[in-house]
Amino acid sequence: MGLSCINEFKMNYTKIFHQEVKPRLEKLEGERRHTKFVALIVSIFAFIFSVVLVSIFICVRNEHPDLLATIMVSLLFASISVVRVQRHYKRKFEKKLKFEIMPVLMPAFGDFQWLPTSLIGMAEIRHSKLFTRFDNRTTDDNFKGSYKNVPINISETKLTYTTYDSKGRRHTYTEFQGVLISIEIPKKFTGHTIINEKSIFGGGPYKEVKLEDPEFSKRFIVRSNDQVEARYLLTTAFMQRYKGIQRAFRGSSICASFLDNKLLLAVGVNKDLFSLGDLNKPADDTKQFTVFLNEIVSIFEMIEDLKLYQDIGM
Repeated sequence: MGLSCINEFKMNYTKIFHQEVKPRLEKLEGERRHTKFVALIVSIFAFIFSVVLVSIFICVRNEHPDLLATIMVSLLFASISVVRVQRHYKRKFEKKLKFEIMPVLMPAFGDFQWLPTSLIGMAEIRHSKLFTRFDNRTTDDNFKGSYKNVPINISETKLTYTTYDSKGRRHTYTEFQGVLISIEIPKKFTGHTIINEKSIFGGGPYKEVKLEDPEFSKRFIVRSNDQVEARYLLTTAFMQRYKGIQRAFRGSSICASFLDNKLLLAVGVNKDLFSLGDLNKPADDTKQFTVFLNEIVSIFEMIEDLKLYQDIGM
């Protein structure tokens, strides 16, 4: 049943892409080329300006600057400037492309919608107790919909926190970068259970839950304020399926929280998920849209693997 549903999504996606999306993308190809050209010109000016400005700054601060060091520092700052320019124009084109394409493309996934604003509230993230410190959040792509009547919110998220040193200098650190997936569970539960990786997790708000799976316990640590309920939620079947979620996104880490009849999954990913609108590829390049399809489908496959549309006890 699960495979047929997912295959149906893929067939709908292919049909809609070729019949409705691709003609619109072909119209955007001229704009992609123009944006790429502008990005190139601005990058050249940014590179030259950065080299000159940094060189002048070093010479003013030092009467006898080291020539090689000056060149290396200037090139470093110039390269950073170019990367930022390219990223700016890429995001600008991607934003326009998604606003035009997503409303047409998303019906391939049933009732799913793409939104530029976050769907998972700060309160839900804080209450999950998955992250020890963050004071700012930025989001990119957000999706809202359901799969087999299971409501799902997906948010590409970056959580950061800021510190100040003794000289008042500001430093920003990343607490989490990846995708947050909030899934409403049909089975009621009243406690709070947290799963995290031992390698990145020290203490915790609740007592540790001892589980029967030694392989799972070696990699993950589980804490809960309801020991009985935690063991009910984390069956052997669930633990086996949970270990495979990280591979679906090729993530660097994974953690989860059961709270208020929701499962909040946080998969750390060191890349831009759901990315479209590459300036160096034709607008209607099918590969980037295939990658996008596989990323969305991997979430459906996860729900199938964990059978979250059924009784959580499985």
